[in-house]
Amino acid sequence: MSSLPDVLNVKPLPTIQTMNVETNTLDPIVINQSFCRFVLEKKGILDVGSTITFSVHPVTAGSNKCFLPIKTGIHSLIKRAVLKVGTKTIANSDEYAYYQTMKRAFKTNEEKSQKDLVKVGSHDVFEPNNQGDGKYQMKSVVYSAADESKADPAIQLVSSTTECPVFSIKLSELFPMMRNIQLPLYLMNEHLSIELSFNSQPNGVVGKIACFEFGYSGDTSISVGTENVKFLADYLTYENERMDATAKQVMSENGLIMTYEDLILTSTNINSVPNSSIPTNGVNTQNITRDLGLSGKNVRSILVHDHKSGNNDLLGQYSSDSYNVADGYNFRINDKLVYSRDVVNEARKQNQLSSVFGTDINCLSVEYSNDSLTNKQQADHPPNQNIIKDNKFHDVFMTKAQGACHFEGVDLSKSVMNIPGSGVLVGQKPVESIKIINRTAANNSDRELRYFSLVERAFTLKAGQVFVSA
Repeated sequence: MSSLPDVLNVKPLPTIQTMNVETNTLDPIVINQSFCRFVLEKKGILDVGSTITFSVHPVTAGSNKCFLPIKTGIHSLIKRAVLKVGTKTIANSDEYAYYQTMKRAFKTNEEKSQKDLVKVGSHDVFEPNNQGDGKYQMKSVVYSAADESKADPAIQLVSSTTECPVFSIKLSELFPMMRNIQLPLYLMNEHLSIELSFNSQPNGVVGKIACFEFGYSGDTSISVGTENVKFLADYLTYENERMDATAKQVMSENGLIMTYEDLILTSTNINSVPNSSIPTNGVNTQNITRDLGLSGKNVRSILVHDHKSGNNDLLGQYSSDSYNVADGYNFRINDKLVYSRDVVNEARKQNQLSSVFGTDINCLSVEYSNDSLTNKQQADHPPNQNIIKDNKFHDVFMTKAQGACHFEGVDLSKSVMNIPGSGVLVGQKPVESIKIINRTAANNSDRELRYFSLVERAFTLKAGQVFVSA
């Protein structure tokens, strides 16, 4: 990254320079209820702060009884995002909403409650409750009584596509690549395009794009406000000297080489065990091994989203659910275990997860784990208390948020971020994920596991042509 021209790095320039910012509002060249594509002009440098706007709507007119998943917000709309130059795929984010749910957990409460509330329609910050009994309740919601609340009217989903909240997602959020580098569009022979595949929520499905208040029996269909899908593209230009220096590097013998991060998704299912195999008030240990196809890749980190099949009334289908009796995990890379002992302790899991993002997870401890809610005197650790108050949000108990942000991760970057070669180069054998699940009668549902592996790739721009490593 140090060899990149200053104008392509996402950091302040070392010297004062004149910069021109031109913002264009682009309509998608293709859009429907499941897909849209934007094609950018070949001019300037694409700023990572460029933004795409969206709106979503309940089909039933005047229902006003639904809300976006509280930890995910409008990101729940996006199933897959692809960045292309011509026909070459540069970066892609599969199951984007799940990844972004994890990533948002590491934002500060101030950013989540004061910015993301409006930008993405999320409600993921808790505060001491109105009753003053030491428990917690959701913040940034409108309370009609001490224990009853709804979404702020400014971000309430409505059926109208003209008088409605319009949310936004930055380019740097869609693709890990765009957090660190900016692309010189004016030096590319082919157009850059962004393709977005949308999730769908037909009638009878809840929580994929939006959740509905408890007891709602009407149509649960959600549609995309296609007329509100726009791309606000920021094109940067600098003084001729700097722009020409970048062009000279592109036309050099080696071209312009940029190392960037991309996501590889591995999805798998884990079946429940027969109820008869679980002792009364006891535990059945289930050992699961899964292969991650990362051979030949330089892997910087791996994140795990572990979803209990079904719908969480607050988080929708994006909860990552904790167990009453803590699970364990390990990874085997190049025939060597990453940890000498399986990671079981919940505090250690949080510590390992924080290393991936370089900061601590920002949620209540009871949102991350059931550890402080369960009775350790019994073998199956049944819950015996709540720390989040049983106040309601759209008639859904806020206690549904407990134990629903139980993400896991391992940092392989050797604490050196954005440096070529940081991470672990995987040999011919795939990475093995080892999972130890302690099944109890209360935690015996099917599970959906999603592994998001952050890998290193190389982008080369030479004489206007783009080349990307595998």
